[in-house]
Amino acid sequence: MENFPVFTISSASLSQNPATPELISRAKSGEESAFTEIYNLYFGKIYKFIYFRVGHKEVAEDLSEDVFVKVFSKIASVASHGSFEAWLYQIARNAVIDYYRAKKPATVALEEVENTLEYETNVIDALNLNQDQKILLELLKGLSKEQQIVLKLKFFEQLENSEIAELLHKNEGAIRVIQHRAIQKLQQLVKEHITK
Repeated sequence: MENFPVFTISSASLSQNPATPELISRAKSGEESAFTEIYNLYFGKIYKFIYFRVGHKEVAEDLSEDVFVKVFSKIASVASHGSFEAWLYQIARNAVIDYYRAKKPATVALEEVENTLEYETNVIDALNLNQDQKILLELLKGLSKEQQIVLKLKFFEQLENSEIAELLHKNEGAIRVIQHRAIQKLQQLVKEHITK
């Protein structure tokens, strides 16, 4: 069995700077310190991405660790710097799908699991959202699933349109259109809510 490095989050971790091609190359060559840097850059984002989908701290921690073990063991398969983040998020997304597959009866449609982006009450409470934010999250439910996904990836996960396009297997222009229409619809829903 392979030995995996022990990872610790440094005080300077969770930087907003993406992994550089040089850093990825170092990790591909097996340099443990490079992989630790990647872990420190992305662990917080991946944890948040998973936590929003599972709603349990311990489960999110376990799945996040599993994601990075898988990334470490398969980093040589990453084609280029441009696709690294999308590849990383795809591994995280698959971990969530596998978690729900193991938890749910076989009769639940996989599409339902893949598109689960609804916030459980305990997640909202944990995030300590104020009333306006709770209303906004409720209004998001008035959008199509695709629009919800795009807005949540853009504003909650803070992904770039190019990253969202790669994750959703669409072109960047299509993502901009979905985002624009979703924001227009959300503005309309907010106005309707205010006038109630």
